[in-house]
Amino acid sequence: MQQRESGLPFDDIRNLVANLPELDTEAANHTAGQLEGNASAFGELCKWYSACSGRSPTIHCPSATLFAGTHAVENALDGGACSEHLLQEVTQISEGSAFINRLCHQHDVGLKVFDLALQIPVDDISVGPALDEKSCAGTIAFGMEAIAGGTDLLCVAALEVKPSLSCLSILSALGDVSLNDLVSIRSGQDESVATSLSNALNIVKGHSSNSLEVLRRLGGRETSAICGAILAARSQHIPVIIDGYTAIAAALVLHRLEPTSLDHVKLAQMPDNKTVGDLVNNIGLQVVLQSNITDVAEEGLLVAAGVLKSACLLLQGKP
Repeated sequence: MQQRESGLPFDDIRNLVANLPELDTEAANHTAGQLEGNASAFGELCKWYSACSGRSPTIHCPSATLFAGTHAVENALDGGACSEHLLQEVTQISEGSAFINRLCHQHDVGLKVFDLALQIPVDDISVGPALDEKSCAGTIAFGMEAIAGGTDLLCVAALEVKPSLSCLSILSALGDVSLNDLVSIRSGQDESVATSLSNALNIVKGHSSNSLEVLRRLGGRETSAICGAILAARSQHIPVIIDGYTAIAAALVLHRLEPTSLDHVKLAQMPDNKTVGDLVNNIGLQVVLQSNITDVAEEGLLVAAGVLKSACLLLQGKP
């Protein structure tokens, strides 16, 4: 299918999604032959990696990319405490003093963190849309920079203190799940959280069939950027691991656009919330770790990347 030019930013994103390359079944079959009937979970990871990359499952330069964005609705709820903490985390990572820096060093994984205008939060989704179409599409395009410099495994997540109301509202709007099943994810919050989420869903009434419009109205910059990172990786035949509720929300946006757009993506670990776990299963998003081992998305990414790297060693030395 040939791409056509458009003056509408979201049309360009739709064209990109419609022209994503298919997975390489020949490479996957070749790897299956090398595995000599090995039907283990490690073997399945090897075949998936080959299908996504088009080559033997050997990982040389994995990278982790974290996107950080702020939200006016969160600032209204906590007086800006989460935004301030997020800024401190970004600073620590940039200085190389955060725990994730040590994890990446131990697993030999490159690390990038993108500060998505932390001082300028997206608009309050309980009273109006978060972004306009041009800004949302532009942030998706910016997220494609995640693969700049080259990588053969992209690990992507949002850097966040806790699951945002933004990502929970997207999960509810596009996943057709009750808010009551999601509010518990924000433990320790009062009824203002449920009220804000309910108001946010009113912002997308009549638009739930248009996932990019839901993203524009409810999503943060980090959610849009993760969408861009996933699409860029697919265009360059790079397997992807994601983790965290925001990344799941981004994956859901793309799945609603085109279900096969996530064939090159795996979720690091199963969410601890049953409703979201069921949603992950319903959209066919495969999970590396079938249990939830950590509430911190970037830590889950690194553990799952280690598992995938170990799986690829199965074929090391085989012809």
